[in-house]
Amino acid sequence: MVEAKLDVREEKKKEEKKEGKLQALAKQIRNKLTVLYGEPFVGKTTLAHLLSKYFEHTVIFKIDKNYRPEDFRHINSNIHYVNINSHKGLISVLDDMLRNPPQNALIVVDSITGLDAFFMPSDPSKPSPRMENARARFVDAVMQRLSFIKYNGNTVIVIAHERLRNWETQERVPRFNVTALRHADMCFRLVKENEHRRLVRTHLRDYYKAREEDFLS
Repeated sequence: MVEAKLDVREEKKKEEKKEGKLQALAKQIRNKLTVLYGEPFVGKTTLAHLLSKYFEHTVIFKIDKNYRPEDFRHINSNIHYVNINSHKGLISVLDDMLRNPPQNALIVVDSITGLDAFFMPSDPSKPSPRMENARARFVDAVMQRLSFIKYNGNTVIVIAHERLRNWETQERVPRFNVTALRHADMCFRLVKENEHRRLVRTHLRDYYKAREEDFLS
């Protein structure tokens, strides 16, 4: 009986600690445009849903087909989901939102790299600079629109997959042209270590420096 009470207290402490961290993170990203990236199934979508509890209302532009809204009703049942089926569809709904922007909302794009298939060359074995440039312009256009939407007191999270930038250092970055990060205020990588998740903040100026070195090398 005593052990059971101790277990309950320990679980309660863990939950309170978790809630405290989420509240602190929600406060940190409020009124900012944040990029959240990581490997597939690391928990990026779950983290965005957990953060939604600390905002008045949430809109998720749902591109990822690997989950259903019902999967997260137990976290927050007041989320408005907008299904996005193409890159043009995302641009269209963002333009509509710019004309009639919400206020004090959390807006999540989940995930922007889920639209990469629309920029695949007809022959995947042959790289296409034209399609890569089109994809880079698309991501930049999305990020620019979101940066304008942010100014109505809104908070924006852009979820992305990651890619390996440096084989020697194993440095990983969001899987899109990093110059689009000039529109972002913050950038976090979600990492899985054993059964735990760790959020690593990357300073945006490090990306610009890395990008400059890439061009010069």
